[in-house]
Amino acid sequence: MSDSLKKTFQSNLGKLDNAEMMQWLNKTIESEIIPRLLMGHSLESYNKNAANQATGIKVDQTQIDDFCQILLDGPIEDCLSYIATMQKSGYSLVSLYMDLIPASTRRLQLLWEADENSFTEVTMALGRAQNMIHQLSPLFMNEANFTDFKGKALLVNAPGSQHTLGILILSEFLKINGWNTTVEIEITDEDVKERVHLQAYDLLGISISCEDQWDTVEALLAEVKNASKNKGVLTMVGGPLLDYKPELMDNSSADICALTPEEAMKKVSQFMTQRNALN
Repeated sequence: MSDSLKKTFQSNLGKLDNAEMMQWLNKTIESEIIPRLLMGHSLESYNKNAANQATGIKVDQTQIDDFCQILLDGPIEDCLSYIATMQKSGYSLVSLYMDLIPASTRRLQLLWEADENSFTEVTMALGRAQNMIHQLSPLFMNEANFTDFKGKALLVNAPGSQHTLGILILSEFLKINGWNTTVEIEITDEDVKERVHLQAYDLLGISISCEDQWDTVEALLAEVKNASKNKGVLTMVGGPLLDYKPELMDNSSADICALTPEEAMKKVSQFMTQRNALN
């Protein structure tokens, strides 16, 4: 669990009655704990080597259940050990990123909804998953077969959000497809503008959690275009809000709107191909 989410959780304990706490927990689960970006179960890698690796052995429900329990029980070393054992059995790390980890986080949500595990247990388990992704990232990159450099990407949460797993997973697949990718989980709009002004990013992706952030993000998108060192920066929005209200995509000023990482990758690739053809 991130420090900011811990503080938010602790600060709410003494202020809300049971009904309000349940409402807050539901909102947190929907908008922060299980972000929509992580829900694409069959993510595709557009790097041919990675795609070939991912077509191997598929994880089964027993393995998903076992890994989910390990995430709940901890420690992180046991989670990493389970991944290492599966790799020795023939599973590629790419396939585990695409199948085992997303399926396990979805199961965590179901366990919480069924009152089999508490909110605290689920958030701690997701914190271990986040930690694990960070630690596995160098190994994940070693499985890639980098060919063409696509550009520099900056992925951020809309200011005020703290959800992490979805944006981390998306960043890994951008990296494996040739993008030099930076992720900022907690960042202000001023910091975003400063980053794109100082560095020539080719892609800025923003994950939006709730409708309260919509106007702020729309204003930020316009300001980014003006502030960006790269005047041709590609902007993209996604996240839980667009899943709940997909009609908002028609009103977005971003170059690309996507509901899943798979859709995001395809649209970015198509946009870059069309832009290069014009140039």
